[in-house]
Amino acid sequence: MYFEANEVKKYLKEYDQILYEMQNKMYTSKVTNNITLDFIRCMTAHHKAAIEMCENLLKYTNYYPLMEVANNITATQEHGIIQMKKVASMAKEYRNHPMEVNDYMRGYLNITGNMIYKMDNSLRSMDINLDFISEMIPHHEGAILMCENLLNYNIDPRLGEIAMNMIKEQTEGIKQLKRVQKNLLQYKSWYNNDGDVNGLYVQNENTNRGYYSW
Repeated sequence: MYFEANEVKKYLKEYDQILYEMQNKMYTSKVTNNITLDFIRCMTAHHKAAIEMCENLLKYTNYYPLMEVANNITATQEHGIIQMKKVASMAKEYRNHPMEVNDYMRGYLNITGNMIYKMDNSLRSMDINLDFISEMIPHHEGAILMCENLLNYNIDPRLGEIAMNMIKEQTEGIKQLKRVQKNLLQYKSWYNNDGDVNGLYVQNENTNRGYYSW
């Protein structure tokens, strides 16, 4: 599938804005003595970013397998937000010890920082489909790790069930994205005999981002 340079530029500009807004919300979210509510606030911002990333992709792609994945991500994330809001309305009385909150936040910030770093330094190519996949995989991985971190603490059991389901959904989502990625690369015959991608890898000195030039 061919994308115009102007399309790629607009897609990446919108992606950078989505990432910036998600980062800002997840780093500045209020920290309280209720880990259940703190997680919900941050994960809601995380889910909304995924929805916006999918909307951004669907402006440009007509590759059906990836469109299907994006639509599934959107539906799953929207449902997840609704579920978390219901729990939030009933979990205001939960309390965690300050040491527990500090320990939780240490893990959360480490996971979030690594996720954002990977998303910010994803490869940039002239194929929006491949760009989206390389951006969404670390986004999903971050959600899995944040849920695993959450499950170590005293939380509303209803949120615990949501988190366990989220781990399953995001793990399956990564598998789907990697299958589509593999099919795209095979279809375009971008593998050389060594299993690497054919093309010149270009590193931007100003942003420290890389992309493939075909």
